[in-house]
Amino acid sequence: MKDSLVIARCTCGQVEIEAWGKPIASVICHCDDCQAAGRMLAELENAPPLLDAAGGTGNVLYRKDRVRPAKGGHLLAAHKLTPDSKTNRMVAKCCNAPMAITFDDARHWVPLYRDRLEGVVPPVQWRICTKFVPAGVDLPDDVPGYAMYPFGMMAGLALSAVAMLVAR
Repeated sequence: MKDSLVIARCTCGQVEIEAWGKPIASVICHCDDCQAAGRMLAELENAPPLLDAAGGTGNVLYRKDRVRPAKGGHLLAAHKLTPDSKTNRMVAKCCNAPMAITFDDARHWVPLYRDRLEGVVPPVQWRICTKFVPAGVDLPDDVPGYAMYPFGMMAGLALSAVAMLVAR
C-alpha cells in the first residue's frame, strides 16, 4: 500500500512525515491566506522561505488516511492566522520548517509543503487562487493558472473522498 512513498523532512532532519499512494493534486496556491501564512512563518527564527517569487505556496495534497508522522511528531506545532481559524500550518519546532497543513474540520486531505518533500514528487499541475496575486506580480506560465479551483482538482477531491468511504 505504501507505493509512491514521499517523505516530508524538516531542515534539521528531526521531523519526518510520510505520505503514500497517488496524490490528489499538486498545486501552487496564491490565496490570500497562504500568502499571509507564508509571510508570517518566514518571520520565525531561521525559517526557510515558503513563498515562491510570485507569492505562491507549493503543496501536494494527499488523503488524510495516507499521511502520518514517521519521526518527531511531537515536534510539530500548529500555527493559525487567527485564533478561530480551522487551518493549521504545521511547523517543525526544532528548525521552524513548515511541513504540512491540517484542518480542524472534516476536510479529508492534508497538503504537504512541496519544498519539504523527498521521493517521487509529482510535477505541479496548476496554480490556483490566482485572483489573489498582487498587482504588478507576473505569474510564470509554467503551468495553467486558475482564479480559484480547476475542475480537475475538485473532481480529484471528490473522488478521493468516495475512495476513503469505501476504503480503497
